[in-house]
Amino acid sequence: MKHLLIPIVAVAVLAGCASDPAKRAMVATEESGRLTAPTTPLSSYGRFELKPMEMGPEVANDATKAAAVKDLEARVQARVQPLLAQWNAQGANSAAASRTLIVQPRVMKLRIVGGGTRFFTGAFAGESSVDMDLELKDAATGTVIAKPRIVRSASAMGGAFSIGATDRNLLDYIADIAGQYLQDHRK
Repeated sequence: MKHLLIPIVAVAVLAGCASDPAKRAMVATEESGRLTAPTTPLSSYGRFELKPMEMGPEVANDATKAAAVKDLEARVQARVQPLLAQWNAQGANSAAASRTLIVQPRVMKLRIVGGGTRFFTGAFAGESSVDMDLELKDAATGTVIAKPRIVRSASAMGGAFSIGATDRNLLDYIADIAGQYLQDHRK
């Protein structure tokens, strides 16, 4: 019986490590609802442009953090770019076709605990966190219509129990919240 218990516990732990899309969607909806709405409806724009991810000085001067930002940028691109491409196609023949909105993500602070560190030090490695601004700016006037700050962390204990899965999933949560925020304010 003892020998059967070990594989069952291992499967349970590994199953808990996977990022659940339904949970991420629920969290993204809740977090998006807490963020300040744009001063101008996104539906008043006909074109949307996603700029490359920028980094605050604290992040840009650290090679490990900069590499994590590249990973986050890829996830944001994967979630946001198809949405913006769809909106660009819909807005091409609308009255708002001449108005362009610039979407500029900017990571101000980032701390991701690596897998090896998490494995060997567990919760003592601390929590992982991301602090990202999502600036929305009118291309013609330069007016910033929104600059929500998306801040999320993965607890140290959660990271220890999941052997780093919560640390790795954190970037997915940030990307999902950014995409949800844009969807919520396009209506």
